[in-house]
Amino acid sequence: MRDILKETIEFSTEKAVLFQFNSKSKLAAYSMGIYCTLIELSDSFHTLMESQNYTGSLSIYRSFIENYVDLRNLNLNFLYVYQLDYDSYIQKQRLLKAAKENNLYLSSFSKCADGELIIISDEIKKLKKSNEYKLCYSVKDKFSRASMETEYKGLYPTLSAESHCSLNAIFSRHFSIDSTTGLVDISINDKCNEEHYYFYIVNMTNHLITAGILVANIMEGQQLDIYVSKKEQLLAAL
Repeated sequence: MRDILKETIEFSTEKAVLFQFNSKSKLAAYSMGIYCTLIELSDSFHTLMESQNYTGSLSIYRSFIENYVDLRNLNLNFLYVYQLDYDSYIQKQRLLKAAKENNLYLSSFSKCADGELIIISDEIKKLKKSNEYKLCYSVKDKFSRASMETEYKGLYPTLSAESHCSLNAIFSRHFSIDSTTGLVDISINDKCNEEHYYFYIVNMTNHLITAGILVANIMEGQQLDIYVSKKEQLLAAL
């Protein structure tokens, strides 16, 4: 199963660098940037699977699926670039506000914080007032816009629980009860549970090759036939 994911990663890496686009196109730049990130996240996930270091793998998958949702939304509506601009502005605004409060880790931003905050605040106001595009204000909204409510309700909660190290995630990962003694057996990087991750490997393979198709559509059909053919081949092998 891991071999099929690796094949998809290698195919995607080979084909991604062949896309061409105008540097002035936000849609193309954002889409390609996200696609390259998806390839890298897939490779990181595969590396953890290969070394049987499972802790952290589903946190990577969470980042992967969030980026995939953004790419899907860009394909559905080019105005989603405004959403990504908004998210970026909000993140920068938080950093600059913390820098103004003399946060030790953000001292390099403190001198320019006031001026940049004015500019960013104006941009945020413009996006909020825009009649062109209605902003999403939650991850749930983004999944809904991408028609991925099933993934949000059925897959995302588990990924989030693993990312935030919920009690259930911690206990299931590290503890088991010895039925004879009643004592707790402790395990670290259990080497016997790779089959539990087959579901995620299959889904990541499907999402990654589909991401290539989404990008090909955004890039006006570049390499589209190649990606579609490869997806058919991979799904037949899964």
